[in-house]
Amino acid sequence: MTGNWKTVLGLVGFLVFVPMIAEASDLLDLPDGSKLDLSKQCPVCGMVVGGGLDGTATYSYRNGKLAGFGGVAAAVFKDGKVVGFEGARCLFIYNTIPKRFGIDVGDIAHRYVTDFSTRELIDVSKAYLVLGSNIKGFMGYDLIPFAKREAAEDFKSLYGGKRIVELKTVGIQDVERGAGPPKKE
Repeated sequence: MTGNWKTVLGLVGFLVFVPMIAEASDLLDLPDGSKLDLSKQCPVCGMVVGGGLDGTATYSYRNGKLAGFGGVAAAVFKDGKVVGFEGARCLFIYNTIPKRFGIDVGDIAHRYVTDFSTRELIDVSKAYLVLGSNIKGFMGYDLIPFAKREAAEDFKSLYGGKRIVELKTVGIQDVERGAGPPKKE
């Protein structure tokens, strides 16, 4: 009988302890000290934040060539609330049409995207985003972020990007589902 209690206690301890370990690994430290929960769903597209990544970014290849990039994005509100996104495009949609999500963009203290080159989270107000490249995000067409303009220019040339945008220049026409690269007139 004593062995059964030890087994039961061991099992209970395991069932309590293992989920705590899993939960801790789902948290990603943001540059401002906030924590992003990678197990939550993106409020824009419904995918798991970062497409189910174990870190900030992933790259996919097809026939030995780069075909995709997925990097988390986040908004940190002044009250400490953190909202995560599947990628840069979802963050921009969230910011561009705030009424759809019941938010006030003025309440956002920080916005972060994942730099393609370094996999580090960077302040989106200082980022250069390549629009309309051949490299797709988890949901297809995406914005590919860079901390340095030169890196964005090189990527644009290499992967057929249409243009480089910044937070102050990107519009809803650049991020709408199915919008794709801007059409030439």
